[in-house]
Amino acid sequence: MNKLFLVPIFLFSFLIQASVNDWNIIGEDGDFWLQLISDPTVKNPITKRTGKSTVTEVKSVGEDHEIIIYYTGMAGTFKLVDIYYGQIYNRKTKKFLGDYPWKYKSQNNPNEKLPQPKWEIGSKSISISDEQTALKTIVKLN
Repeated sequence: MNKLFLVPIFLFSFLIQASVNDWNIIGEDGDFWLQLISDPTVKNPITKRTGKSTVTEVKSVGEDHEIIIYYTGMAGTFKLVDIYYGQIYNRKTKKFLGDYPWKYKSQNNPNEKLPQPKWEIGSKSISISDEQTALKTIVKLN
């Protein structure tokens, strides 16, 4: 009896699970966009640096939102840094709520601790601060 109850819960959680395979980064007329593969009309511009941008991770936030994390490229001359950004997306309304720094990683020394953006994810909002870009914002999850 318990096994029959767990199967529907597992299947439901799998269906709402966010996936890297749901998203693609495309280039159009010199601009770059994050695009939902199942609905190409759902797209949003990305922050682009040098290199090939790719979606690296997708995190579910509650029932209706997800953060699509992508590699935006590299910056620097002497000290090379890989830059990752995260786009907040509302699955229910199919609207993007913002594009913000997610992570910085040194190419020269992978063990080097760089100042990182801080994301505080709550049930009604996401607070993001980043000393590299002087960003401090709160995104309301609608």
